[in-house]
Amino acid sequence: MIYFEDDFLPEEQFQALKKKVESKYEPVEARELFDNYDFKNEPDKFILPIARSGDWLDSCIPQAYECVPALEKMEATLKRLGVQELKNWSSWFQYSVDTMSLPVHRDQAVRKSEPKDTYTAVIYTSDWKPNWGGEFVVGSPVFDRPGGKVKSLTNFTHNIEPKPNRLTIWSREEWHMVNALTVNDPNYVRSFFGTSWSSIESDKFDKDQNPYERFYFTEIE
Repeated sequence: MIYFEDDFLPEEQFQALKKKVESKYEPVEARELFDNYDFKNEPDKFILPIARSGDWLDSCIPQAYECVPALEKMEATLKRLGVQELKNWSSWFQYSVDTMSLPVHRDQAVRKSEPKDTYTAVIYTSDWKPNWGGEFVVGSPVFDRPGGKVKSLTNFTHNIEPKPNRLTIWSREEWHMVNALTVNDPNYVRSFFGTSWSSIESDKFDKDQNPYERFYFTEIE
């Protein structure tokens, strides 16, 4: 499933969320927070967790109250799209700068769920123009050999521009990538508010599981 919707939040709510996301961009702190996580040598990609494992309302209010309207509307949208027994697993702010991109991958399904029953939903919060890059691209994987690693995408089905206040939802069975940023501005930061959801009720994560997988994890095959 791929779904996107423009002007998702009322303007006042979106501006409050945008301000909160921008205010949390602190590269040094983010790097220290995830110093045990392999970002595949991409030091300018930062992820800042906001809420964890199904208790988003309690977790978001003290840290980022501005997220609550977005989460409530995301939940309503997923239900309208037919997702049942809905559970929110995590929320985060994500940033990228310079010429950062993401290679072809699928987001990992949450525990006890199939990829088709797990969803990522994001709201883009940064300014964007058509020649700035950073598009979200969906297609069919091309393997380097039968049963091998994915090297590229073909048969593109979506090329979604990261316009501010655009909601994008995809099921985690979808192969996708993010094009490199091309904006010629060292101060530009591409940002979004990200969330993960499951349509199947699951137990809490194992205590010995990598805690950062609660917020974001990409599976590169």
